[in-house]
Amino acid sequence: MNTIDYIYRFDPKNPSAKPLPHDAEVARRVLEDGNRMFSKWMESCRTGTPSQGEPRYIVSCNGLEVGMPRTHGEMPTQSPFAVVVGCSDARVPTEMLFGQGFNDLFVIRVAGNVMGDVCQGSVDFALTDLSHSVRVVVVLGHSGCGAVTGAVDAYLRPLKFWSKSLSPMLRSLTQRIFVAVREAANGLKEVWGPGAREVPGYREALIESAVCINAAQAAFGLRQEVERNGQWEVEVLYGVHNIRNHQVCMPVDPTAPRSDENVQLVLAPSNPKEFQALAVQMAEILRPSSVPRHGHKHSIADGQAEDALHATELDDATS
Repeated sequence: MNTIDYIYRFDPKNPSAKPLPHDAEVARRVLEDGNRMFSKWMESCRTGTPSQGEPRYIVSCNGLEVGMPRTHGEMPTQSPFAVVVGCSDARVPTEMLFGQGFNDLFVIRVAGNVMGDVCQGSVDFALTDLSHSVRVVVVLGHSGCGAVTGAVDAYLRPLKFWSKSLSPMLRSLTQRIFVAVREAANGLKEVWGPGAREVPGYREALIESAVCINAAQAAFGLRQEVERNGQWEVEVLYGVHNIRNHQVCMPVDPTAPRSDENVQLVLAPSNPKEFQALAVQMAEILRPSSVPRHGHKHSIADGQAEDALHATELDDATS
């Protein structure tokens, strides 16, 4: 029977065949190459192209590192080469989409890949207790994120934010994403013009852009933490998993077909001004062909007026 196989393989004759990346650059390439393999497999599944003979999509694993019998009852040593802060979304299987196996990644998953205290504490644990193996920290967003979508809808319709159906905990998570949503909205307004909200597809574009900026902002915060601790050998990266073509990219074109050149993890921003540049870049990518590039520079006065409008809407919702 011809099948389309994605195999996790353990070789008992050579159980340690997968070496630890010796630096951050090698670690980044390992993750990107793993995603290229995964996206090729997904494309193969989509087109119904079966594997012929030896399967083409193989992840090497060391079963000894997850508790297979060892001499003298030894415990396996935890030695991931990457810390990945991703979303809890069930469509984003972190190890699988990076082509990694046992003991390769230290994964922290939370809705919207939002950096709360517990999430930050988990990263700190990995950087402190697993510093012998960790080479990179990665923030991974994904297209169509439900948490970001909720934040966008609350931004566009403030009454939804104060709905009784939204628990205080969920409201707190949504609030953490509002800054990314606002930055994305500013970028769309600058590129699409002051009437951007009325353009068909605005909400979907705002979600796509906010997903990227949300990941960038989380990566920026983590980069500050890593540098504050003097861990200069560790690089902080970020990207977004495009669920449509199964590739981790930055920036993200939601309509792009699968291509090895698309896969890219980029360095975390070093300056908050980079968020605005990313917002404009995403607005250009997402701009409908019917909308000319406006070139409007979003002014502080515009932002203050819009803030006042939203404040009034929120006050009305609570009165």
